[in-house]
Amino acid sequence: MTGKWRILLPLLLIFLLAGCGKEDTLAIEGHNWTSTQAIDSTGDPIDLPALTCAAQDGSLSVMSADGNAQQSGTYSLAQRDANSVFYALSLGGESGTAVVSTTKYADESDEQESEYTLILSLPDQTVYFRADLDD
Repeated sequence: MTGKWRILLPLLLIFLLAGCGKEDTLAIEGHNWTSTQAIDSTGDPIDLPALTCAAQDGSLSVMSADGNAQQSGTYSLAQRDANSVFYALSLGGESGTAVVSTTKYADESDEQESEYTLILSLPDQTVYFRADLDD
C-alpha cells in the first residue's frame, strides 16, 4: 500500500462510519411540539389556547397545554425529501396535510438559530408548531 492510501483509507472509513451513526430526526415523531400561531382559511389569526402535539406510530394528538381538551387523528407519510417531510393527515374528522421542516432565523442579537417546524393544514385552519432541535 502506498503512503497516500495509508492516510486516505482510514480517513474514508472514519467519514463513512460517522455518517452511518447519524439519526434522521426530521419527522413528526419524537418531538415536543408546542403551538406558535394559528390562522383561518383566509389568513386571519385565530385565538386558540396554547396547544401541544404528539405523534407516534401513525396516531396524532393535539391537546390544550392544560390538558382539558384533545383531538385525535392519524397521519401517514406522503413524501420525504432532504429538507422536509409531508404527511397525509386526518384530525377531528377533517382531512389535511402536515409538513415537518427546519426553520432558520436570526434572534434579537442577530445570532443564527434553528428549530423544527410542524404545520398542520386543515380546510378551515392552519396551526403552526415548533420544537427544539435538541428534542
